[in-house]
Formats: sequence, C-alpha cells, structure tokens
Amino acid sequence: MKKLESNLKNMAVVLTVISVVAAGLLAWVNGVTKTAIDRINEQTVADGIKSVTIGDSDVEFTVAAPQEKNGFIFHKVSDAAGNTIGTAVESTDHNGFGGDLKVMVGFGPEGEILGYKVLQHSETPGLGAQADDWFRQASTDQAAQSGFASFLLGAPAKAGNHNIIGMNPGDDMLTVSKDGGEVDAITASTITSKAFLRAVNAAYKELFGYTAADGVSGASSQN
Repeated sequence: MKKLESNLKNMAVVLTVISVVAAGLLAWVNGVTKTAIDRINEQTVADGIKSVTIGDSDVEFTVAAPQEKNGFIFHKVSDAAGNTIGTAVESTDHNGFGGDLKVMVGFGPEGEILGYKVLQHSETPGLGAQADDWFRQASTDQAAQSGFASFLLGAPAKAGNHNIIGMNPGDDMLTVSKDGGEVDAITASTITSKAFLRAVNAAYKELFGYTAADGVSGASSQN
C-alpha cells in the first residue's frame, strides 16, 4: 500500500476521518448508555412512588400517567377499586448547600405526608446527605434529654423531633426548630434542612393550592 504523502491536505483528510469515526463511536456509546440510564431512572421513580405512598404494604395499586406543572411532576396512586391512596410529587429546591436538592414526597388525600425519598442531591457526605433518612425518624438523643429534664425539673420538656411523616403542611408549613418550627435540622446542616423542607412545602402548595404565607425563611449562612 502506497504511503500517504505527508502534506496539509492529507493530514486534513486523516483528521477528518478520525473525527467522523470517533463521533460515530461516541454516538453509539451514548445511545447504549442512555437506554440503560433511562431504564434505571424509570425504575428509581417507580420504586420511589411505591415507597412514598404504599410503603411496605402489599395492597394492589395503579399509578396514573405522570402530570407536570410548574416544574413539579405528580404521580396519582389509586387502589384496585379506583380510590385515591395518595399522590407522589417530585419537587426540586435549587438552593441546597451543594445546589439542587430533588425529592419525591407522598401526600395522602388530606395532605398528610406518607413518605419521602431524596432523588438527587449534591450535599456534603456525612452531613447534608443525611437528609435521605433524617426526616423520617425521631431524635432519640433529644428525647433522652427530655426525660432527664423531666426528672430534675418536674416539668417535661418537649422532645426534639425530625420526623415529618404524618405531618400536614396544610396545618402549618414545615420549618426548622431554630426558626420556631417543629422540625429539628440536620446537625451542622441547616441550609440542607431548609432546602429540603422548602421542597416539601412547595410540593404541598402546588398539589393542594395552598396560598397562605408559609413562613419559610431563607437559607442560613451556616451549614
């Protein structure tokens, strides 16, 4: 095979061929990975819907086609008889400590929180990243302190709490305790906690049309 003459024209041809081949390979790889990623995302959403509305129950249920409005995505869940069990709402707050914090929140027909799942975050590992579990459990440490205070002072102090399951933002929008609310912020992660609660409040307001002042303050300067 005759060796190509080393000149500008031939070099341009070779570079063009290489670029076309590389672009083709990248497009093929992207197509393969995109399909796999889309399937994973779809499964994550499906698992999330069940988790935040049905939980561990084995009740038969159906999920209506998703509806999108004002940046929120709604998934209505019904039982076998067609009765509404709840609605899973995808909501994003753009002012988390690391950027966007996206959650899925399940609301019952009356607005009570059935469950939640953090779908996406860029929060600090070991701190803000705890949001995935923090807001579904009571603060056992503070509960113990409350019992100690009760023994010494004869008047039980209110136990700390960061469990939002069962709360209804329609009764009172969720805020952190340092702002007078009922939810303890993640330790050393106030910004993340406020972003999470804003996302939950926003999901409720968009779903139920709640228009009263929510009392949610801006992000703290300390996380």
